[in-house]
Amino acid sequence: MSGSVLLIDDHARPRRALAAELEEAGYRVAQAEDGDDGWRAFRRREPDLVITDLVMPRCDGYDLLRRIRRRSDVPVIVFSARGSLRAAVSALKAGADDFISSEDMDIEGLVALADSKVAGRRSVITLPQLDQRLIGSSPAMHKIRARVMGLAPLRTPVWVGGEEGTGRSLVVRILHEFGATAEGDLVTIDCANWESARGMPRAGAIHLKGVEQLSPSAQAFWSDRARELESHGFSEGPRLFASGLVLLPPSDSRAYDGPLCAVLKRFPIELPPLRERAGDVPAIANSLVRKISAEMGRETRLTGPARVFLRERSWPGNVAQLEELLERAVAFTRDRLIRRDQLLEITADLDCNLRTIRRLQGAKEYEDLLAALRESGGNISRTALRMEKSRGAVYRLLDKYGMGIPRSR
Repeated sequence: MSGSVLLIDDHARPRRALAAELEEAGYRVAQAEDGDDGWRAFRRREPDLVITDLVMPRCDGYDLLRRIRRRSDVPVIVFSARGSLRAAVSALKAGADDFISSEDMDIEGLVALADSKVAGRRSVITLPQLDQRLIGSSPAMHKIRARVMGLAPLRTPVWVGGEEGTGRSLVVRILHEFGATAEGDLVTIDCANWESARGMPRAGAIHLKGVEQLSPSAQAFWSDRARELESHGFSEGPRLFASGLVLLPPSDSRAYDGPLCAVLKRFPIELPPLRERAGDVPAIANSLVRKISAEMGRETRLTGPARVFLRERSWPGNVAQLEELLERAVAFTRDRLIRRDQLLEITADLDCNLRTIRRLQGAKEYEDLLAALRESGGNISRTALRMEKSRGAVYRLLDKYGMGIPRSR
């Protein structure tokens, strides 16, 4: 067995003896002589297993357990010479996975128990459901699943980036559902329409969706909240997730350089566009067809030529665009098979509709921008306020439509 163990005991001789046995069994062992030292070691690097004494100076096992459980679900074995029933009940209530008396188990038995705990944790962390939700056998998706498995049990903030339709919100939900804050609510905030006056909601986790669209005042607010969370080692308060096309774009506001950006970019998950993993498209399509068919009460499947057609297509809208196509295919199919010709026909209709929608949306966006500029006398701050956008978003619209209004310095 291999893995890492944090061993905490203020009695040096039994601690070193157990550490030697664990190292002989293949574990990497970090030792600490009391709860405070153990907590610092835990924060530096989370182990696969914690074995701790109960009665220690400065910070006892109960307090250590409570600190760990606010941050992680790592297995914790309490190993104590004082094996009373009351102590066992208290330790289990504080979050211990097992309470072992030295009178009831020797060192070899404790190493065997460590093996079972580490093996059990790995079976959970591999999350067999994960490859059914983040589908694909490409190297990029193996990397994404590995990062999700590693980051899910922690309480640290996570940045999820990627193009529209790549599944950013799905990854955030998975991180929350399998993470340390799963028992609390996940509150999603639309950053394009959020103002700092609303305050931080009470939640187990917060998802800042479209974080690059935060206004300067909102950036400052969340930078302050990030600083507060970091001051507690992220062990208190909600867990912070953020997603968007880019982390934080260039801006005339220095809040982009603040704590929010700093904490988010430590642990990034960048989702690849579908065009960079075309080999995953057939498996994704099969999964989507099964899901959509179940929702519609049908039994449908893709033919071989249909899967080839999907793999060879360009998907600028990524998985979301693929799902839209397959939803229509399942609804329109006359039998249980979705064929290539049917997909070709639906694709032509969707492409035509998409061009029309983009043309109409673009015209309305341009008209709204012109109206806001006229009403604000060309002042960018007032224009941003009227359009409920950040100054950076207004400048991007000006660039998009070739309207050369200089930026204020």
